[in-house]
Amino acid sequence: MLIYEIYLAEKLTKTFKDLIDQAVEEGLDYKILLLFLFYKALSDKWLKAVEDYRKEGYSNARAYLLANQDYVLFDEENNKLLTWHEAMKSKETIMELANTLTRIARLNEKLSDLQILVEQLGLRNLQTSDKLRAVNKILDKFNEFNFSTVPYNVIGDVYIWMLNYSFLEGKEPDQIEKGKEGESYTPKEVARLLVQLLEIENGSTILNPALGSGIFLIESYNCVRDRDEPELMLYGQVWDDFKVPIVKMNLILHGIKDYEIFVGDSLSNPRFGECDYVLANPQWRQKYEVRKLREPKVKKIYTTFARDGFPPSSSMDWAWIQLMLYFAKKKVGIILDNGALFRGRKERKIREEIVRKDLLEAVILLPKKLFYNSNAPAGCIMVFNKNKEEERKGKIIFINASNEYEKHPEVKRLNKLGEENIRKIVEAYKEFKSIEGFSKVVDIKEVEKNDFNLNVTLYVVPLEEEEEIDLSMELEEFRKIEEEEYEIIAKAKDYIKKILTAKN
Repeated sequence: MLIYEIYLAEKLTKTFKDLIDQAVEEGLDYKILLLFLFYKALSDKWLKAVEDYRKEGYSNARAYLLANQDYVLFDEENNKLLTWHEAMKSKETIMELANTLTRIARLNEKLSDLQILVEQLGLRNLQTSDKLRAVNKILDKFNEFNFSTVPYNVIGDVYIWMLNYSFLEGKEPDQIEKGKEGESYTPKEVARLLVQLLEIENGSTILNPALGSGIFLIESYNCVRDRDEPELMLYGQVWDDFKVPIVKMNLILHGIKDYEIFVGDSLSNPRFGECDYVLANPQWRQKYEVRKLREPKVKKIYTTFARDGFPPSSSMDWAWIQLMLYFAKKKVGIILDNGALFRGRKERKIREEIVRKDLLEAVILLPKKLFYNSNAPAGCIMVFNKNKEEERKGKIIFINASNEYEKHPEVKRLNKLGEENIRKIVEAYKEFKSIEGFSKVVDIKEVEKNDFNLNVTLYVVPLEEEEEIDLSMELEEFRKIEEEEYEIIAKAKDYIKKILTAKN
């Protein structure tokens, strides 16, 4: 980001923090703010496009139609503008917003899920609710914004910040459901690390089968954009259809147009096809009915990389790995609970077969307290590569990044990955070499000797910081202690003599 963009993002973040606090205080669902931000930004961008077309000499009618090429905000059938600004002219503003968004959903295939969000949020009901005054205050604040010239990456980053902040606000660690931190709320820095480890090439297809907020797809796009004009096709599948519009709004606000989002259970009903790269942070230690994995339509997924690849019902960690390997052409990157590296029985057998097939390329131990559930154990990243370079075949690099963090600037109980931390980890992976106390390239035979235990600390122990010792000061301190001991002993002897003399 440029300095101006950073300033703008910080300014917007502060404003939206106040709005979220205000919404929570009034008992409003924070997702209303996400919807308002999306609609206002989309309208401002659309009107800016209309203005630009007018400057080129096009009539109003023609400018509307040209602007409609991306998203339809001019209803030709009813000769009506569907922008935020038009909706604000109505006396029953909330009702008009709800009706307009529903119409937009019907005219735009990519935005069809907005109707779900409007209904789930009960937007129309707010018109006659005791919360109407609070909502109108928020709308007044949104009317002050003009997003027409604000870069997509700034608006998108504010949207992600709102998702995370609203999730964290007012919640203690034990209020956040254990394991869910992986599925929906991956910190941006962790997503960036995983994407950089996969070294995604432009022109690729990318899949996230455990889609939460869409952060992995967005970071993949951003990573390629930093080098080139992105030509990517992004795919994701999410369990809950209510999350679909949240994800789509996130993608659109980051300027991403080429994507397809599916709804359903990826483990038993994957609706996507093969992609170059597959990455995810699925729910950790997910409980599941394993019989679903034995159904004929998906059984092959869980028997291709392990003869009997059906994990215990208490944890789907290795089911996710097999699913992702099955649909990946090049690389897989997955974030899991550290226990996936060493748990026994069924998981150990699956782990052994996949390691023997030489698909695992890297295992990285992450620092504690990176995820929003700070009670969660330390996570790990596993990178699988179906096309290992010759010098990497038969080997796995273990990276102990447990000390690579800085304190979170906003949430005291959390840590975060800094840019230098990310650079150091990625560099070690790319160079694929042993660094004392940080990384070690291990032959698969050594892993076999350790009974296919992939626990990073088994292979790499961080160097302890050595304390500098001033020998002269230590010697002087020792002499003082020795003198004090002599004095105490002398006093004790004198005291005992006095007692003996008194008795005699």
